Amino acid sequence: MKKLLPLISLLVLTACSNPVLSSSGNSDSFSSSESTSSVVSSSTSEISSSEVSSSSSASSFSSFSSSIEVPPTPSELFDSFHEKLALKNSTLIDENYIEQKFIEGKVLTNHYFGKFADQGDDGYCKYLDQGLYHFNFIEGGIEIDRCKTVSNDIDMCDFFYTTYDLKDFKSKWKKTTDDFVYTSTEKEISVLIAELDGQGILAEGSDSFTSTLTLAGDGKSAKYETTAISNDFGTFQMSFTVKDLGATTHDSVTNYLVNAPRLVSTNEFPSEVKTAINSMFNMDIHAPTGTSYAHDSYVSYNNDSVSQIFYEDYLAGDQVINYRSYLESIGFTLSDITTEKDDLKKLGYVRYYYEKVVGLETLFVELYFVPKIQLDTFEQTLYPNGILHLRFIRPAE
Repeated sequence: MKKLLPLISLLVLTACSNPVLSSSGNSDSFSSSESTSSVVSSSTSEISSSEVSSSSSASSFSSFSSSIEVPPTPSELFDSFHEKLALKNSTLIDENYIEQKFIEGKVLTNHYFGKFADQGDDGYCKYLDQGLYHFNFIEGGIEIDRCKTVSNDIDMCDFFYTTYDLKDFKSKWKKTTDDFVYTSTEKEISVLIAELDGQGILAEGSDSFTSTLTLAGDGKSAKYETTAISNDFGTFQMSFTVKDLGATTHDSVTNYLVNAPRLVSTNEFPSEVKTAINSMFNMDIHAPTGTSYAHDSYVSYNNDSVSQIFYEDYLAGDQVINYRSYLESIGFTLSDITTEKDDLKKLGYVRYYYEKVVGLETLFVELYFVPKIQLDTFEQTLYPNGILHLRFIRPAE
């Protein structure tokens, strides 16, 4: 259109300044005037057509441009990935060890691979308003067993290392020449990666560390790797992938929790504990009064024989006096392993040890109650009723 403007100006100027064209009435002059008008008209028509065409092209280009989605930069994908970690919803997978699903800060499920598969799938969940519990997957459903806290205000992130903790180290990663690869030599990152991969103790005791975060091209997953070098024990390598942020589910657990029955107390030890006690002492030993559903327990073995039985109750309260009397009534005698004075001075509560000769062995029961006042601030939120502790012990040879 710019190329037409000088020609239009010249034609208009000629028509206005030529006296013959402006004053003559003969037909030749009239014809010339018509010819000039025709040229101007034709030029004007060409301008209009050009303007419309250009306007239409500009509009089409604008529409096309606005429909193009600009892909996020690697830095934006890095930021977005860490923002999604805060959703407390993701899947961690190490194909040599575990697939762990973290669901809304309320459920952790563990599926084990390889040499770990024999221990069976399990996990942890916030159970109704009764606290945080361990569970096992069993045929046809889920079995709730060990309690971790009776507080309903505590979630997985308060109690365990989870993928949620990875977000706190966003600023610790350094860019490399590869837009999607970041590195760090900080111990904290290496230890966290090792903890999430079930090997935290290996990194904790090491002397140097190299960690790598490799973000997927779409920013929806990332691989974490760490190499921890111990001057005394050698080199340890750990890695896993984090994926499905905001999209992780586990229907069998979440569906179960929708209609889960309330936990009730039986005033008995768990079946595994009862069986182990009978095996160790060749007799049944009753649980303390008030034994509740909110307990934690495990049994350890040495050469297929029960070596220790651990039991803690978080709702029973102080049952020490009554249980001491009960142990004495079934043939246990107070040991002199420790004294009330020393324990009160060191601990703020008393540990009692009772012993009983069984065959050629002397077996022990450790009994104490930790009142809430003796717990730190965080533990008080976990165990507002204090902790009743029992341990049945076969001393190592």
